[in-house]
Amino acid sequence: YSSNYRLNQDPSANFVASQPKVQCFETDTDGTTYCTSGPAELLEGGMVNICGPGGCYDKARFEIDPYSNPSDTLYSIQISTDGFSSDNKCIDGSTFRPKTISSCNINDFRAEEYWEDEVFNVKGLQPNTQYSIRITALHGDFTQSDFSSVSTATTAQGSIEFDIDIADTTGIATESAAPYTIGFSSTKQLIAGAAPTTATNLIWLDVLSSASGGFSIIQFGKNGGLYSPTTSQLIGSSTEDLDAQSAEGFGLQSYYIDTEDVSPYYGDISAMANYSGTFNNVGEIATSGRKIYEGNGPVKNGRMGMYLKARAGVDKNPATDYSEEVYFILVPLY
Repeated sequence: YSSNYRLNQDPSANFVASQPKVQCFETDTDGTTYCTSGPAELLEGGMVNICGPGGCYDKARFEIDPYSNPSDTLYSIQISTDGFSSDNKCIDGSTFRPKTISSCNINDFRAEEYWEDEVFNVKGLQPNTQYSIRITALHGDFTQSDFSSVSTATTAQGSIEFDIDIADTTGIATESAAPYTIGFSSTKQLIAGAAPTTATNLIWLDVLSSASGGFSIIQFGKNGGLYSPTTSQLIGSSTEDLDAQSAEGFGLQSYYIDTEDVSPYYGDISAMANYSGTFNNVGEIATSGRKIYEGNGPVKNGRMGMYLKARAGVDKNPATDYSEEVYFILVPLY
């Protein structure tokens, strides 16, 4: 007798389901996989192709090797964080989440096809945690098999990266270092009562995120506009059309958005309506947070660029110290 083989010691043993195997149990495989029935993106590039950069931080996928069991055999999956020493749960056959052994029942025995049709068939896991699973088969009353050998996988930590760069409109791939400054100078300088002007350089943002719920990028300013300590005057920021008669203001306008097209399981990035204007329509930089971009899933190599535009009213006194500090915050939605 061993964990994999045993002698049939009485006639009833002939009716026991065959001991299954774990075909795969994966969270962070990259470029390869032992899974065989998952979506094409998984089979082509591993779990990072369907979970996001770094892999899955709160879910996993397993597949069953039925051995010689027929297709209508049912399987139950147990899961543990300590190798089944003291932590022992089963996977709920409806929610695919771990639950206590005492609450497990016949409804948690499901066919191989049922389990594997669910892309992420283990959910509700903790990040950076090693999990073990084992599988038992059932083919009729009193036929439950021994458990399979144990298979382990560790959930990812969760990945997030955020970077700012300053460059002109050709700087789609430019990387720059702090301090980050943009000016309205030379032919782009602000003149009281003149037409709106657009700074030569743009603010560029880089994002990498494994958050399955996407992310938000929030921005806000210190002054709510361009403030001059010398004149004590403020060119206030608001969502407006700077081309309108007698308009005055300062704001942001999205120019560029792109991401690496990894798979349909990854998300897209979009700019909020107030920041998606054309010509000289800008969104405000208020002293409280305003969302400027959002993502609807994991993102790899996200890149965004935005213009800074301004217009000084006729009552503004000349000064060289009109300025604003703009802050950007990336909020992952795990």
